[in-house]
Amino acid sequence: MTEIADTSFDKTVCIVGSGLSGLTCGMRLAKAGFRVSIVEELASPGGLLAYTRIGREYLELLPHHLRKSDKALLSLAREMGVEDKIQWFDSTWSGRASHRKVGYFDGGFSCLVSSLMQDITDCGGHVLFSTTVAEISELSTEDGSKGYRTSCILTNSTRYVIDSRYLIFTGSCRTFVNVSHGLPIPIDLRDIMMNVTYKAGLSVMMVSKKPVSEMFFQHAPDFMPFDNIINHTAGFGERGYGGNVIYLTGRCSTTDDLWIESDASIMTRYFTALRKLYPSLRKSDIKSWRVTKTRYALSERYPDIDLTNPCENLFICTSGLTRYQTQDVPVNHMDPVVQLAGSICSQIIAKAKESEEQHEKEDTQTEITDLAGLV
Repeated sequence: MTEIADTSFDKTVCIVGSGLSGLTCGMRLAKAGFRVSIVEELASPGGLLAYTRIGREYLELLPHHLRKSDKALLSLAREMGVEDKIQWFDSTWSGRASHRKVGYFDGGFSCLVSSLMQDITDCGGHVLFSTTVAEISELSTEDGSKGYRTSCILTNSTRYVIDSRYLIFTGSCRTFVNVSHGLPIPIDLRDIMMNVTYKAGLSVMMVSKKPVSEMFFQHAPDFMPFDNIINHTAGFGERGYGGNVIYLTGRCSTTDDLWIESDASIMTRYFTALRKLYPSLRKSDIKSWRVTKTRYALSERYPDIDLTNPCENLFICTSGLTRYQTQDVPVNHMDPVVQLAGSICSQIIAKAKESEEQHEKEDTQTEITDLAGLV
């Protein structure tokens, strides 16, 4: 068992997950002087913004774009020095709002992820990849204040322990409950967390020799196995992909037959359905493809209460908790997550400052007492 040495425990934070929310929190807290440790189950950062190399470009495994109304996200891009890489395009959508301005980074969202990672490491933070959280428990400290121990499993099955004053969890509520049995969370609150249900996501990203449509976003007919068709290059141009990028995205239950099918079988079903809309498309037109499965893609409804701070010094930062007490259907927009990350970081920074001021006050009082004793 390995433990991280700690000389300034009041400003230590462990962040579970290196998606946009985890990296944003890590950057803000590292810049504020916190000792940041990020734990990531996968071998690379990004979460839902994970990307791969397609031709001469980096491209997200799942479709993403910027909106003019994404104030927090655009502010983050400005802060990270990548705002000048954003290009805005006129796009055609199916439905009533047929034309919209959409934005995309020159080089993809990888530039934002890389900038966040760079700032975190430049400020002394570090990210542990291929590391799975097994348990989150309370930590007993010498002064009796609240802290957390995050027990992790590395790929070689050894255990790694991170002790921290603060903890930010960026995964699903259900995953959090499954690794936090030792925390003093009331049963009724745990039940509410477990009732935050999720739909799984299936996405096929393919590169075609020819475009299938000039429409950027299109709702698929109900009889198709996917929900939406996103013609990435119809919105942002061919760039260096070596072809036309098309995403076929949908939601399903993990009990559906489609979820457990092989990637090749899913691709065949999706491609066959797409040809019903575009009969001129041939299998030989597809240069490459990739299936991405997301277990907790989207929460089905927002919770009735705020679940972002279930314990002192512990926070949950995820898209399904950006709102509460509303009947609105949740959507996977990045902007609310960036806003929530900023709010959580502000709370942590304020608490750390309050604790620091309290320690200074106590030290001053001790010095006064010692001087009085000498007199």
